[in-house]
Amino acid sequence: MQNSVPLYRHSIAANDCRNVSIASPQTKDHTGNMTRLPINIMLFIKIILVIDFAYSSNETPLPQSKKILITQIKEWVAKEKNINQADIKVAALDRRLIVPECPTYFDISFPFSSDTQQVRVNCSEIGWKAFIRVSIEGAKMFYVYKDDFPKGHRIQKVDIELADENRVGHNSGLIKNVDAIKNQILKRSVLTGQLVRLQHLSRSVEVYVLKKDKLTGEPLMADDYVRTLRPVAGASAAQKFPERLLENALIARSLPAGYVLQERDLKQRRRVLVAQETLTRGRLLSPSNARMEDYYGDLLPDAMLSTKGIEHLEVIRTIQAGSPLRESDVRVAALINKGDTVNLRVGRGSLLITVSMEALESGKLGEQIVLLNPESGEKVKAVVSGIRTANGL
Repeated sequence: MQNSVPLYRHSIAANDCRNVSIASPQTKDHTGNMTRLPINIMLFIKIILVIDFAYSSNETPLPQSKKILITQIKEWVAKEKNINQADIKVAALDRRLIVPECPTYFDISFPFSSDTQQVRVNCSEIGWKAFIRVSIEGAKMFYVYKDDFPKGHRIQKVDIELADENRVGHNSGLIKNVDAIKNQILKRSVLTGQLVRLQHLSRSVEVYVLKKDKLTGEPLMADDYVRTLRPVAGASAAQKFPERLLENALIARSLPAGYVLQERDLKQRRRVLVAQETLTRGRLLSPSNARMEDYYGDLLPDAMLSTKGIEHLEVIRTIQAGSPLRESDVRVAALINKGDTVNLRVGRGSLLITVSMEALESGKLGEQIVLLNPESGEKVKAVVSGIRTANGL
């Protein structure tokens, strides 16, 4: 066993010597391989240096106009999204994008409300615009509450701030876009530093709560109620109405303080055409018997809301004094009735002649009728222009 070890070592040495030509007369193979190795290494290093020099020579500094554009985009996005400029990346380094010098600030906007991955840039003074891609560091797009807030509090941008990545646990329902809190109120109380989650929020609607008792017929004043937010699910359909309906309204029934107003609780003021006296069938309307007045209460869809053209209308049923007039209560009147004496006006150049004629038929405004000259017996056609007046053809 002791003799076998040296023999094994000798065998390895003999093989190695033959491979590297130490014990062989063919030393030129070994020497050639050894001399080519450093040459290859030096050649490789030179190639790397040439490539690096060529790459460096192609890198040119950004034009000042492009630097200004990138800065303005970062400032605008940071303000819109309530984030740090350092978290915003602007993809405007492509040399093919030529940015001109804009005399004023670039007009920057998101082209689509749901897409914040690109901005539209416009310089209206020179008619230049472009779409630039932007990206926001996703690791920091998580928000926390800046203070303790009670249930029902309306959340606004100033109430939240971005959280560091290491503060985020599970990301279920996390708010990543500040627009998600628009018109939202808290379902529960929250604490300072707590992550903002969709589960905390509820879409809200503005309702109007009385601050004092109001009696039937009393006018509703601006200091009689207060605006407050309620979850959409907690407000009835009747409580959801625009605030303009409260202007100059009367209370339709007695209501206590703390009551949430409904649309049916109000009598809105409207300007409508009201009969000033009792009008019988066939009576022509005029400014003396029909005037515009304030009216409180429900109006029918065809209530008359203007005095325009009423002198050509007649009522078709008896209308009591003080009643709002409806379009279904009137019709276009026959301004000329058969047998009426009609003043026919005929113009020739600057000369206007008026002749008394007899109507052979009735006619409404704009209709064509036949008139008779009682002296000559001649019949002429004319167009009704007013009460017992017509214009010659």
